[in-house]
Amino acid sequence: MGYYLGVDIGSVNTKLALIDENGGVVQFDTEKISSGPRAAVSSLIARLGERFNLEEIVAASVSGSGRGVIPKELGWKEYSSSLAIASGLLHHYPDVKTIIQIGGQSTLVIELEDGLKKPWKVESNPLCAAGTGRFLEQQAYRIGISMEDFANLALKFEGTAPRIAARCSVFAKTDLIHLQQKGVPLDAMLYSLCESVARMVGSLKKGTFQEPVYFVGGVAANPAVAKSLNDMISARNGHPVEVIIPENYLHMESLGSALLSIGKTSQGVMLSGTDAKQRHFEMPRLEAVASTSQSKDGRRIEEQCVGYLGIDIGSTSTKAVILDETGKRVLAKNYLMTAGRPVEAIRQVFRNLLRDGADKVKIAGAGVTGSGRYLVGSFIGADLIKNEITAQTRAAAEMDPEADIIEIGGQDSKLVIKRNGIVVDYHMNKACAAGTGSFIDELAEMLGVSVTNGEFADLAFAAPHTIDLGTRCAAFMGQAVASAQQEGVPLEIIIASLANSIAKNYLSKVVEHRKLGDKVILTGAVFYNKAVVSAFHQQLEGKTLTVPEHKEVSGAIGAALLAKEAMAGQESKFKGFQEVLDRECKLTTFVCKGCDNNCTITRMEMPGEEPSYYGSRCDKYDAIASHARRETFFDKREQLLFREYKKDAGTGPTVGIPRALLVYDYAPLLIGFLNA
Repeated sequence: MGYYLGVDIGSVNTKLALIDENGGVVQFDTEKISSGPRAAVSSLIARLGERFNLEEIVAASVSGSGRGVIPKELGWKEYSSSLAIASGLLHHYPDVKTIIQIGGQSTLVIELEDGLKKPWKVESNPLCAAGTGRFLEQQAYRIGISMEDFANLALKFEGTAPRIAARCSVFAKTDLIHLQQKGVPLDAMLYSLCESVARMVGSLKKGTFQEPVYFVGGVAANPAVAKSLNDMISARNGHPVEVIIPENYLHMESLGSALLSIGKTSQGVMLSGTDAKQRHFEMPRLEAVASTSQSKDGRRIEEQCVGYLGIDIGSTSTKAVILDETGKRVLAKNYLMTAGRPVEAIRQVFRNLLRDGADKVKIAGAGVTGSGRYLVGSFIGADLIKNEITAQTRAAAEMDPEADIIEIGGQDSKLVIKRNGIVVDYHMNKACAAGTGSFIDELAEMLGVSVTNGEFADLAFAAPHTIDLGTRCAAFMGQAVASAQQEGVPLEIIIASLANSIAKNYLSKVVEHRKLGDKVILTGAVFYNKAVVSAFHQQLEGKTLTVPEHKEVSGAIGAALLAKEAMAGQESKFKGFQEVLDRECKLTTFVCKGCDNNCTITRMEMPGEEPSYYGSRCDKYDAIASHARRETFFDKREQLLFREYKKDAGTGPTVGIPRALLVYDYAPLLIGFLNA
């Protein structure tokens, strides 16, 4: 009798299926990938050889992310994961229309119209752990529970779960910490993690899910995720839908590979030897760069004076500065973690500033920037509210008006490109921790290294060389770091290589194709880490890089300078440090259903004032709190373009012209033609 072998080499496990010539399943087996994918395949085939004569295997096929480890000379056929999964499911379930596959590092949504007779559609997750098994594993590890307990506890939850970031596993960790601080029950947090996976799956596909829907892959073992998928698809389709989890959900891809090999032949199935030890290419070591000297700014304020207040309320940290009347010197500054409570954070910052003598300063203007700017701006009585790009650009102009700006924050990173002192382009990272402060914090914590006391930099500079750990999602980078440790790569080399990775991640994900100028300012608290500064010097060789002295509060400095320029002798609306501490406000939350992000919006109400909002990824609610509409040169341009248009003055037939796009540019021509 002839047998056919199918192997699915994933990122976490390798799965094997052996079938007979009629497609009947003879054997399923699984091996966790620990020392390498090739070793896992060898173990599976060795166990198979104990029960079956391997020479009776006529053909073998392989699929999955690790399929490249099978030597070409063996003649194994290679298939894509989507084709193998669809083939395996259709063999037993010919009615399948939609397949959701969630594995260790991948998520697929496969849509079939008429089996494999017509082209099928495949949507997959980007190079990000969000919505994968790795995402759930990481969060379970952080909370300290097994995956079995995870599912059981999550299923016990009833009601509306809190919102947790679906976009990035590192940002989800921040949300978990905030929820723990608020005393949210464990089962609610676990179920919300399952919901975030379902939301990520939903974001891969527009419109309804064609039924029946099958759920396969390792994560299909988690019934809480299946329940979340049911809820998501039911809401999308407008009626109750239940995903079907087939009996051999873990082995569907390997079964499909085996079925696809029927009628083909291979030269053999035994792999010679095991995985060759990974050889990392040695790259240049990190060289320490001379740091800027620290001035005596920021001492306690002893005398009465006039100053300007700037606040930067970010996703992870809150910063405030007081500048002197000239705007040239920092009188006081403070920096602390926001911890998901912006109002409490700004109160604590104000307490710290009062301790430094802020009560002696008459605030002539207050500016606010950052993701929580509208909420905090209303709370303190800000004179000016500006976005982070504008604030960072204004602060950098004091140092060098010609230089481009690289700013790296806790959960976002920004790029501003200038030519002749004018901003010509800017960009922010796309909801991913790679290339941000959280990236370094997360991986350093995993290695037990502190980034705040200089230990990280000391280890990095002690490394004789660096290696390439890649430029990927922080969660997947964790696996690259773990593999390097298993291979005996010294800690200091891994640390130095991580510093290089944050620079490479930033350049690939934020700078992308853009051309940086010759002078660049590096700002943000991340650049207190001298190893990161050195990595940027290495990656941007030949450019003049400057790290400001007050790099951690540069956004707040920009807000204060903008407020100074905007006041022009007017009376400030700032309510006062002690008054803000004594103020009462009511905070409530609701979920915005405007798009798939489903942001949790915080609503702040104070007596006698309009409510303010915080927490949206767009400005749908922030715009309510923004400044009243002001006439600009664009309004003047429109008046000039349409000055010959006299509404209701015509006597002939009515002609409709859409007032949009190029019609504005051609308005004088069109109006002149119709009037004539």
